[in-house]
Amino acid sequence: MTNRERIARKIAQDMREGEFVNFGHGIPYSVGQYIAPDLKLFIQNEPGVVCFGMGTPADPGDYEMRDSVNRFVKDNVGGSFIDTASSFAMIRGGHVDKTVLGALQVDQHANIANWMTPGKPASGIGGAMDLCVGAGQVIVAMEMRTKTGAPKMLRDCTYPLTAAGVVTRVYTEMGVFTVSPEEGFVLIEKFSDYSVEDIQAAADAPIHIAADVKEIQLGVPL
Repeated sequence: MTNRERIARKIAQDMREGEFVNFGHGIPYSVGQYIAPDLKLFIQNEPGVVCFGMGTPADPGDYEMRDSVNRFVKDNVGGSFIDTASSFAMIRGGHVDKTVLGALQVDQHANIANWMTPGKPASGIGGAMDLCVGAGQVIVAMEMRTKTGAPKMLRDCTYPLTAAGVVTRVYTEMGVFTVSPEEGFVLIEKFSDYSVEDIQAAADAPIHIAADVKEIQLGVPL
């Protein structure tokens, strides 16, 4: 199982019935592939689709329906189509329970940087800043390190911020963390193939350990 798959599977496992959620690009987008078929979620898409189905390799979706980065999606019974202004009014008005976003960096102050890498072309911050300040919970899905081995959980972000003090939880291939400006990163669940020492070594910021850290059980082999 790849790192990205185990992160997506764990997030899908933690979704709850009836939640109004928004999945960002990258790892978050694949969460929809692992949600239990009988779990009713209201998945919202910035262009203006509510309660849509996410494409999978076996069922890529409707060629006439696209999401915010032009991937195919499909309509579900009970879904609806709205204009983009109404869609962002939902986000800015606090009607999204959770947003799951990828990140380039997250720091111990619950800041997130996910829209540009200094020195590289950037297409714009997009809807991420609206989701970060409008959603009830901001969940980050990311690997612990960059492709070059640099840590992504930091004392202080060095990239331009998307939003400050908003991240509530971080899911990685090693474990799950709560984060707040008051407490920093707190490890609450971990995968069995990583030790607490491994996790601390992969982060730049201090990792606090919850008193009752749980072992993650995905129900499938790692």
